[in-house]
Amino acid sequence: MTTSHPGHSGHGGQTDQLSHGGQTGPLGRTGPLSRTGPLSAASTLSLPSGGPDPALAAELLRRQRARRRGVYLLLAVMTLLSAVTLSVTVGRDYRELTSTTEFFHRHAYTPSYDPLSNVILGMPPNTIDATTGRPSPDIRGIALRTSDIALVAGGELVRSIPLPGPVTGLMDVVRAVDDPSWISADGNGRVSVSAALVVSPGAELTISAPVRELVLAVRRGVLLGVDGGRLTLDGVSVRPDVPGGDPLLLAVDERRPFIVATNRATLVITRSHLSYLGRDWNSSYGVSWSDGSTGSMTHSEVDHSFIGTYTDHARDVAIERNWFHDNTLYGVDPHSYSTGISVRHNVSERNGRHGIIFSDFVTGGVVEGNITRDNRLNGIMMDASSTGNRIVGNTSSGNRGDGIVLASSPHNVIADNRIVDNRVGIQARGERENLEVRGNTLVDNQLAAQGVGLDGNTLRDNGSQWRPRVLIGIWSSVPAVLLLLSGVTRRARRRRARHGGRPALAARF
Repeated sequence: MTTSHPGHSGHGGQTDQLSHGGQTGPLGRTGPLSRTGPLSAASTLSLPSGGPDPALAAELLRRQRARRRGVYLLLAVMTLLSAVTLSVTVGRDYRELTSTTEFFHRHAYTPSYDPLSNVILGMPPNTIDATTGRPSPDIRGIALRTSDIALVAGGELVRSIPLPGPVTGLMDVVRAVDDPSWISADGNGRVSVSAALVVSPGAELTISAPVRELVLAVRRGVLLGVDGGRLTLDGVSVRPDVPGGDPLLLAVDERRPFIVATNRATLVITRSHLSYLGRDWNSSYGVSWSDGSTGSMTHSEVDHSFIGTYTDHARDVAIERNWFHDNTLYGVDPHSYSTGISVRHNVSERNGRHGIIFSDFVTGGVVEGNITRDNRLNGIMMDASSTGNRIVGNTSSGNRGDGIVLASSPHNVIADNRIVDNRVGIQARGERENLEVRGNTLVDNQLAAQGVGLDGNTLRDNGSQWRPRVLIGIWSSVPAVLLLLSGVTRRARRRRARHGGRPALAARF
């Protein structure tokens, strides 16, 4: 009988055992179990001598970690590139500049008699010299002189009216002439004039209460002028007897009346309303100071005239606290070697071209505290060597052209202006050395500036400018996007590992 020992086979064969953590191999040897997940570095290093090469396993693990770092680096680069692209495309305001080209008819400048000389000579308003015109009895003038009133027609004296004493007001002239075909009053504050009314050298005339309205006939040669004397308008409305606009923007009507000061005269206008005056001819533009004249316009309104106010070789004219609107060409136009012009605290809006323009060697002036808005070209302009001027504290907004323009006008100061919603905020072209541009605020213009630097100025929401709030939003979201993409990538890798998407290191041996 054969005795059977516990733990042995009945044939005296090999031990039939299954130990924890091991199994019988093909040759009956007990070896480690194979796992499908990746081994940790510790378990790799503790493999028995019969397992995979530790150096090779470490190299494979290093490569796997490098691939992971590469994925995260790629995500970071792609996120940063996306942020840069958004910054350039969305974080910067690009606007196409609108065209300011628009037809506008102007007569070329032609040397000619000044308007008051035409009246004295009895010549038509557009006479260039004595050979191009012939005196006409239709051209009539009332000349207020120091000792008399002269009535002139066709260049000839028709009547002389001696003055017993100084003239104190327009009603004195009405009573002295006593002829309604020249000048008349309706008894209710309205005076109508059918000839040129001229204050001669040394004489003075004040048009004020009881006169409230001065009506100038629409006929050739009618104007209100001062030639070397002094003329004051205070609290009066001046208009033509047939208002009518200029729908074609030609202003060629020789019959339109106007106001002009010449020959070192003084013209002072205050609290008055001037409308539908002037045309496109030398010093006949609306209200003009020329030939060394001086004076002021304050607290007044000028509208629907060819040019609101104009100067030519004038000096020390103060244009302050007025309203210029809906004029055919410009609101305020100091011109041609005028000096010491003060343009302060006016509103100039809806004019056919510029709100305020200094042109042709206008020097030593100031443009301060004005509002120029909704003009069909530029708000404020310095043109043709207008230098030594100060453009300070103005608001230029909503103009079809540019806010402030300097055209071949160096040596100017542009400071503390607010320039909003124009084509170009500040533009400089031609000669522009020694420009001082500081403290200005430029907001929501199609382009902040052309031809001038803007260091020391405040820029916000202009075209071709960075949009700070958008940039902050883009770049503050970069960390959150990186965290989100990293989390999604990590979760995807774990899911692949659970579903056997990638073989474990130990399974390769």
